[in-house]
Amino acid sequence: MNKDLPIIIRKVFADLDPLIWNGIWLYTLETLLNDPRMLYPWEDFVVILKNKHDKGSNLQLNQYMKWELKAFVAQVVKFRNEHEDTYGKSEELSDFLAYYFLKKEISIEKKHILIKTTSEIICSTSDKSND
Repeated sequence: MNKDLPIIIRKVFADLDPLIWNGIWLYTLETLLNDPRMLYPWEDFVVILKNKHDKGSNLQLNQYMKWELKAFVAQVVKFRNEHEDTYGKSEELSDFLAYYFLKKEISIEKKHILIKTTSEIICSTSDKSND
């Protein structure tokens, strides 16, 4: 994991349940945590989530962050599971994530660096690593 990631990101993804976080789940998470291009998108996502939480949530901030950060990774995994091969499908993943954030009322649009960078990283290789 990139040591420069925001502390909350490192905490949330530090001690993961191996029953859930294996195969494509773990591969996807590690891809997003280790790629240096994701540093600023993760930082910006944390700020956006904090602002969204400030507008009202029944959860405490740390629990809310944990929930939303893992939910984001789950959406990327869902997209990967729905597509035999994600190579070259950056536009489709961008649309998928933009729609997800729209439904969640989180102000992240298709051109946002989180969606753009995630889509570029996930869709730049045909290795799905499903084991």
